[in-house]
Amino acid sequence: MKETVLKWFDILDFPTEWKDKVIEAMKDFDLAEIENQNTPYAWLLEQENKMTGMLYALYKCEDFFNQGIKKGIPEEILVATLQEIRRHSQNYNRATKGEKIGLRQIKWAEVILSGRLYCLGRLEFEMKITQKTWENGGITTPGAKVLSVHIPRTGGPLLDAEAEESFKMSKVFFKKYFPDFDYKCYFCHSWLLDPTLRKLLKPDSNIVKFLDRFDITETNESESGLRIIFGGDTTYENVLEKTPQTGLQKSAYEYIKNGGKLLEGFGFIEK
Repeated sequence: MKETVLKWFDILDFPTEWKDKVIEAMKDFDLAEIENQNTPYAWLLEQENKMTGMLYALYKCEDFFNQGIKKGIPEEILVATLQEIRRHSQNYNRATKGEKIGLRQIKWAEVILSGRLYCLGRLEFEMKITQKTWENGGITTPGAKVLSVHIPRTGGPLLDAEAEESFKMSKVFFKKYFPDFDYKCYFCHSWLLDPTLRKLLKPDSNIVKFLDRFDITETNESESGLRIIFGGDTTYENVLEKTPQTGLQKSAYEYIKNGGKLLEGFGFIEK
């Protein structure tokens, strides 16, 4: 088990300065205790020590990788998909100001390690069965198969050409490796699908181009865009204390200052 954890620690480029603490934590790591749970990931979510979840996720990378190889999925796609585990672990470390090492987003790791989600270029695509109906999106009954689109926060811009390439890759990928998953459409729920962004950004901006790909069927008020635009500690109570730097921050700041609220949108793209 130790060898598997350290193997994926290295493959996924986890910070080398964490390695000694990871090795020390493995002395108390009880794999059997986790796998004897009815719902291991739900159990891990409740654990105060998030290192346990990170170790388990690294251990399960091997199963995900081997199953993908059996399907013929290219190694680079499998490894790129697993990089999310490192990114979320680093996010947790930053959120704790470097004091803790672990994985708080263990349920997201479950989505990845179950083989339901794949990183194809700039975007991620999750095979999902809808629990709701969106008649405007052409989904009239629950249980429809869709590809849920996720935009990983890699630190880079969401270039329109890269998004286009990802959608093209997804059409080939799922037809080839998951032919039985006959998805009805693409679906996305994100702050990037806030129609308000058309007022805040130029029409040729990459964000607006991404937004315009989707048929937006509904919206809801959310602070997720606020936190991403201005920083993770931002709320409507303190946003006006911020000093806007980027063009989007400046336009969003003025919009909020005048009473505006940011939204999340639900959008669809026909297959």
